Amino acid sequence: MSSQQTFSRGRRRVLWGLPLAITLVWLAYVVYMNQWDRVAEHWRAALTMIFGSFVAGATPQGGGAVAFPVFTKVIGTPAAVARTFSLSIQAIGMVTAGLSIVLSGKPIERRAVLAGGGAGVIGFLVGLLLLTDHSTPFWNSHIPDPYVKVTFTVVLAALAYIVYLVLDEGDCGRSTLPIWNNRMWVGVVAAGLIGGAASALIGSGADVFVFLFIVVIAGLHPRVGVPSSVLAMAMVSLTGIVVLGIIDGQLATQVAGDSVVAVGGTPIDPIPRAQNDVFGMWIAAVPIVVWGAPLGTIFIHMLREKRLISFVAGMALLEVISTAIFLEPLRTDRWLLAYAVVGLVFAIVGVRWLHTHRDGLLKEASPDRAPMSVFDS
Repeated sequence: MSSQQTFSRGRRRVLWGLPLAITLVWLAYVVYMNQWDRVAEHWRAALTMIFGSFVAGATPQGGGAVAFPVFTKVIGTPAAVARTFSLSIQAIGMVTAGLSIVLSGKPIERRAVLAGGGAGVIGFLVGLLLLTDHSTPFWNSHIPDPYVKVTFTVVLAALAYIVYLVLDEGDCGRSTLPIWNNRMWVGVVAAGLIGGAASALIGSGADVFVFLFIVVIAGLHPRVGVPSSVLAMAMVSLTGIVVLGIIDGQLATQVAGDSVVAVGGTPIDPIPRAQNDVFGMWIAAVPIVVWGAPLGTIFIHMLREKRLISFVAGMALLEVISTAIFLEPLRTDRWLLAYAVVGLVFAIVGVRWLHTHRDGLLKEASPDRAPMSVFDS
């Protein structure tokens, strides 16, 4: 057997060995600590993340793009709790997905990952500092929950629209970004900062904004943009679980009866257990995401160009539809409805303008960007 074959086999062992190891540790913990009832109680979180983890590995939206709307609109979980859960579970799922991306040799734009992900971490920390109330158990947002939810939907609507444009034009983009001038660096960093701040409120966003910049403006191929954005969001998610879940102790929810009675060791006024037990939801979903996210990265790499782009657009559109159906304040609060409509118009017009003028914005001559047959298989 050649050394290359031995190396490839070793990478495959690591790729599937890590999810297996995490699953075994999870099983040992649940059995030793007798947590089966808690896992069973939060079956909805596990069920949600079957799809959410797959999306985390396959699209630039992250598992939070599924968890946040389902938890807040269907289960009734407060936005701050859903954010902490999303970041904590992505720290498991997106890291295993990222490992799958690296070990399988999928093409990524390393500079975008490092600059966008690093800026995302900074934006996330600044967002936590300025946009959240640290006197509350889960650092609630200063912005009312319905507006946070609608903002998230507007961003994903813009993503769905611009991905549709890429599909309609048949212009898939480039496999790398050869010119990295000052505007390119500023754009990637700005996208990471904005997305990181959004992640401080909704548990996702750095991946979406980095993807929008490197694909919509910089002209990177979506097949490179998706795994690059996954890795950027993995950096933010790891920061989230460390800062919120571990240091602040938001993963350490203590339950009594039907209530959460303490967070991070600090007693609180009892709040409903089913919607606020972050640790219970997290422990129920861990064995799902460690397998679902890597499978998502494998699935998306198998799709041809049009199906890949259609899948990404479809997932974003699904979030828009779920908001229209499940977010009750949209039908009772006219100001929220106006905000949603105006925000949607501005987002779509804005991304269309950015897409149209992308070469001029980056001071590049219009390159020949024929669809890349190297990715068609």
